[in-house]
Amino acid sequence: MAQPVLAQLRAQDGIVALEDGDIPTALSIWTPLAERGDVLAQYNLGVLLAAGEADSADLQQARHWFEAAALQNHLGAQQALADLLASQQEWEAARHWYSVAARAGAARAQFSLGKMLERGLGGPSDSQQAVAWYQAAAEQGLRDAQFALGAALAELGDVEAAADWFEAAALQGHVTATHNLALALSRGIGRNQDMSMARQLYLTAASAGYAPSFYNLALMQAQGRGGPQDFRKALALAIVSERLGHNGASALIDALHEVMPTDEIRQAEALADECQTDPGSCG
Repeated sequence: MAQPVLAQLRAQDGIVALEDGDIPTALSIWTPLAERGDVLAQYNLGVLLAAGEADSADLQQARHWFEAAALQNHLGAQQALADLLASQQEWEAARHWYSVAARAGAARAQFSLGKMLERGLGGPSDSQQAVAWYQAAAEQGLRDAQFALGAALAELGDVEAAADWFEAAALQGHVTATHNLALALSRGIGRNQDMSMARQLYLTAASAGYAPSFYNLALMQAQGRGGPQDFRKALALAIVSERLGHNGASALIDALHEVMPTDEIRQAEALADECQTDPGSCG
């Protein structure tokens, strides 16, 4: 049997051992293969050594094997090596390997490289290149890149494209993108104003525990935008927003206290727990 086929079979034995929870056997299989230059064994060994409660010695070995596989153009190893280097704040080396993986088409590496370029980690900042890499990853469907691209475009004033990308990320369940799309709809920025849809999107983000969406829902309830005005629900939502750490919530709570009778304030305080558990009951 040809040597590469034998190596593949032995590598598969390592996967079977790992699935059975037999880490020592997996290590004993992959280590000699990795030492002979088998790229998949090198990558698997790196993953195994970097996983779980890895100590510094294991991480150093994981880095060694990821680098060995990365130098053989293993895309997963290039990305894993960059992630490991970034976790150790070795920004310049991390940026190099994200660049290699990004140019090979890895969406997550493209997104990570965009972040490093935007923040000036591992080299000079370059917002134009950051946007280009965010777009490359966003077009592959990576929702975090879609959100980052939307945020970057909003900063550049391209509000319609920003709203498009917030919508793409929101459709994949990105909570902050959902909130930002609601904000665009409520203000008519990059989208035709639609208070009812904005309210529904805020409700979706609030259901994921997002404090700013609870706060904006409270404002909409208090002002009667996108639905009927209801001070009691507005106060309950504002209380939840304050619990979750929203800075502006206390001022809204104070303002509502000034216009609400005592019995309604008490009802709102009693309703807050229900609103937090089921935002739809107050949305």
